[in-house]
Formats: sequence, C-alpha cells, structure tokens
Amino acid sequence: MGEVRRKIARNEKFLQEHPWCCLCGGSVAATTIEHAPPKVFFINKEVPAETHRMPACKRCNNGSGPADQVAALVALIQATVHRDIPDEYMNKLIQGVKNNAPDAFSAIAEGDSHDVPLRVDGKVGLFAKVEVDPIIYTGWLNPWAAKQAYALYYLHSGKEILPPTSRVLVQWFTNAHVVDELSPDTLLQSLPNYGDLKQGVKNSELQYSYKWQLDDEIGCFILMLQDASMVMLGIFHDPEQAKSVPDWTLFATNAEYGIHLID
Repeated sequence: MGEVRRKIARNEKFLQEHPWCCLCGGSVAATTIEHAPPKVFFINKEVPAETHRMPACKRCNNGSGPADQVAALVALIQATVHRDIPDEYMNKLIQGVKNNAPDAFSAIAEGDSHDVPLRVDGKVGLFAKVEVDPIIYTGWLNPWAAKQAYALYYLHSGKEILPPTSRVLVQWFTNAHVVDELSPDTLLQSLPNYGDLKQGVKNSELQYSYKWQLDDEIGCFILMLQDASMVMLGIFHDPEQAKSVPDWTLFATNAEYGIHLID
C-alpha cells in the first residue's frame, strides 16, 4: 500500500505541475499521464526509464490503444529480420492486435516479404524485405506517429504545447525502404540532438531512440524503432508552409477532435 500511495502522490504532483493536455492544443485539463512511447512498445513491457511521461486528457490518452499495439507489432516484425524476439511476447502482441484491431491484423497477416542479399557487419546474407500495406499507415501507424510528435515536442521544447495552428507531418521508412536505400540517412546524421529512455545502465537504444532539432519555425524528429525502421516527424508552426512539403501525411490537433488528419 505504501508504494501505491507514493505512486498516486507522484502522479498528482505531476499533474499539478503539468495541468494541460499536451496532445490537443493546451486548452483541455490533463487528468491522466501518457507514456510516449507506450509501454507495449517495449519487449515484455520492460520500460528502461520513466522519463517520457506527458500530461494528457482521458480522450487523448485512451483513444490510441489499438494503434499502440499495431505500431509495436509492425516494428517488431521489421526487426525479426536480424533479431530474435521472444515468442511469448510476440504471440501476446499478435493476439492483442487480432482482438483490438482486426482489420490491421488482416492486412499485416496478408503482407508480403521476400529475401534479398544485404551486407551487414561486413558479411553478405539473405534478409527479409517486409512490405507494409498502405491501409496500416492510414489507420494506425500515421496517427500513432503524430501522437509521438506532439508528446516529444512537449518534452523537448521546455514544456510548450503545440497549438492548433501548428502542423505535424509524418513519413515512414520501413525495412523495405532501408533495403532500397531510401532512408533519410543524411538528415539523420545532421540532426544534433539524441534521445532515448535511459536510467543508469538501462536504455532503450535498440528499441526506441531518436534524433531531433527544434527552432522557432520548424522542428524535426526521426524515430528509430526496434533498430529496423524509422519515422520522420516534421513540425511546422506556419500551416501554409507545411502544405508546401510533398509526400508527407499532415496532422493537426484541437480540443474538439484531438489529433486528426488534414486532407
């Protein structure tokens, strides 16, 4: 009971210090604490550190559970080409997606992959090139990634909340893009700041890390997921400037709808 009370007290103190939801524009009171990335993203839900906690209203926190599971599963599937994932956790995650996002599960199950030769650590071997159905981006991966952008902006901007007038742009680079040498390596190397979840000797580097930069007009985060795929997040404070960027999926947020797609 003592630990439970201490956790409740810590959470209450956090919400007192961070009273507004950082995911829907800053005008709705925060009543919950959001983890970004979510705990399900980490194998066996073993989060290395409790550093990435953000204030959220109940709607913004509770509305993305299926997308969290889908993003975690897709990232782990991409990673299986070069890493061993514990069967028990993988099976639990598959069952969760099957129960909570059956359309996504069907699209994932019907996805295509084939072996291609790749040089890794100086040796050439066959690795699976995994294709991702576009419907998975539209319904789950892109909204999930946009939520990460709003949360990370809050974390690294000195606790500023992105307003409804700002825009978030999302573009994914999966295992297939990496194989085809289409990943944003030059931009990744140019970003000056590095982030992950770290406490003592524990860190999330192989599961979730990112490079980033923010300035007065634009910002950029590149997430590296399970050491196998990436997602690029652009932040524009000028909505007209955001429209000029081609081939990205565009999101905004407000108190009425939360994070939502902009056509």
